[in-house]
Amino acid sequence: MKNKLLLIITLTGIVFLSFINGSPEPRVGLDIGNKVPEISHPLLDGTPFNSEDLKGKMVLIDFWASYDAQSRVENPLKTKMLATYNNQEFLNGKDLVIVSISLDRFETPLNQVILQDNLKALHHICNFRGRESELAKNFKVAEQMKNYLVDGDGRIVAVTNNIQKIDQTLARLSK
Repeated sequence: MKNKLLLIITLTGIVFLSFINGSPEPRVGLDIGNKVPEISHPLLDGTPFNSEDLKGKMVLIDFWASYDAQSRVENPLKTKMLATYNNQEFLNGKDLVIVSISLDRFETPLNQVILQDNLKALHHICNFRGRESELAKNFKVAEQMKNYLVDGDGRIVAVTNNIQKIDQTLARLSK
């Protein structure tokens, strides 16, 4: 009986200590509540980009491709969301910024779709390595496109492959 009690007290202490890691920051990861991995890559136009510069803003990190049917269907929804939430205050952030990470391998079709779908207001990133790109690997989108909604503190508040769920989350978080 004493051994069981000692074991329970020890396990309880270990569990309690596991929640106290001495750091107020969440760990970097891809789950809701995690700090989003940093993105540091030039935009399509050559402008340097670092996701740390977007602190304080709601950020949609959108993985897509010009050849992907679902992405093309969702493009008008992205521009509508940007127009709706551009100057919006959220629970933990202000304004909406969309970081559009393309998994294309060819520049011409990507640029054509950006123009056709009126996506010029987005921050476009592409290194033309497709699903083999470092960003695709870091965000584990090799098999399925995903959207990550990140709050003003850099924490992931939604992960989905459905842009309408991102829109619902933005509506819920808006003030």
